[in-house]
Amino acid sequence: MRSALRREFPPGVISVYLLMMLMTTTEGTAQLLLPPYLDGYGYALPVIGALVSLLSVTRLASRIPVGAAYGAQRAKRMAIAAMAGLSVATGGFALADGQLVPVAALTLAHGFAFGSLGTLLLAAIIDMTGGHRAGSIMAWYTAALSTGYSLGAFAGGAIADAYGIGTAFLIAGALPLAGVAVVLRVPAFHGPPPVEGEAAVAGLRGVLGGIKRLDPRVWLAFVIVLYVNLISDAVDAFFPIFGLAIGLSLSELGVLKGLKSAAATVIRFGSLALFRWVQPAVVNFWGVVVMAVATLALPLVSAFGAFVGLFVVLGFCRGLLRVTTAASVAELRREGRGVGLASGVYNAGLDVGAIIGPTVGGLVANSVGIPLMFQLMAALSLAVYFAVAFSTASGRASIALRPQPGPPA
Repeated sequence: MRSALRREFPPGVISVYLLMMLMTTTEGTAQLLLPPYLDGYGYALPVIGALVSLLSVTRLASRIPVGAAYGAQRAKRMAIAAMAGLSVATGGFALADGQLVPVAALTLAHGFAFGSLGTLLLAAIIDMTGGHRAGSIMAWYTAALSTGYSLGAFAGGAIADAYGIGTAFLIAGALPLAGVAVVLRVPAFHGPPPVEGEAAVAGLRGVLGGIKRLDPRVWLAFVIVLYVNLISDAVDAFFPIFGLAIGLSLSELGVLKGLKSAAATVIRFGSLALFRWVQPAVVNFWGVVVMAVATLALPLVSAFGAFVGLFVVLGFCRGLLRVTTAASVAELRREGRGVGLASGVYNAGLDVGAIIGPTVGGLVANSVGIPLMFQLMAALSLAVYFAVAFSTASGRASIALRPQPGPPA
């Protein structure tokens, strides 16, 4: 068994997966509880949307600088600093007493620390595996992320109901400190030296040049994950408020969010079998369409069981789309290319979507209400995606189901 695990994962990879899970467990609790925390202190919906978007703004601000500075030898030190920052910024909400200035400062610090960790660890896991078996490695990578989100949502909702939101923030903030011990046990984040692009990029001109030279696969992945997070984060920001208004409890909201993450985890483990028969492009197309339809249906139901079904569908779509896009980035390392900037740009797509979703969602919800906001966001996003997809031959061909090799195992 041990030899099989060693063949499956190079040394230290499992520890990095554990670190990712700790990181997203903290984030899962924070994402669930921040909107009701702010709502409890009387913040207006547009302000809640703006503050939630600040998390993504600072995540986005971290991506390119951290990706450009990434190097296997310095990544551990950078990760330890980011874990410490995430701990302070999460637990601090319990002590901020809802005051705008400290809440905004904690939100900014939380987003930057989490964004830095995400960029570092994606690049590190690709470096440690050399980009080989990208489909399998990225399925486990994305599964570790979603497992943490699921645990954070389940536990965060239950703890908040039992002991209060402040206590839940304090416990979530303690988890990154455990992650520091994990980082110290991980060997250096490096694999075979790449042919190009490994050195940290110096100066604005170097960063811009590196971005211009990025492979088109990185930009395709960027666009897809931008769409995914635009929809997902609009729902995550305002469904807790909508759910409480129609009679759901914080525990039930935690279950729904946890089920979405759990569904994303399960489908990621089964994705390799699916990709043996269905093109990744087809998965991308229909994943986006079904995700929009499920979001549009949210205000049309009221039973908890119906919400369970919709959130599971949303999780399946998100899980599959994250595997296809992350694997396309990992393939670059196998071809001898550096992945620091690629990781930064890929993760930036997640952030841009997460910024647009809550910000626009808050403004729309303030004008027409949360239920109609869900439907408008879903319909508009789907229309834009159809316009983009059908503007290219590859997009039009993506609806043709036929056997095709998927991401490399």
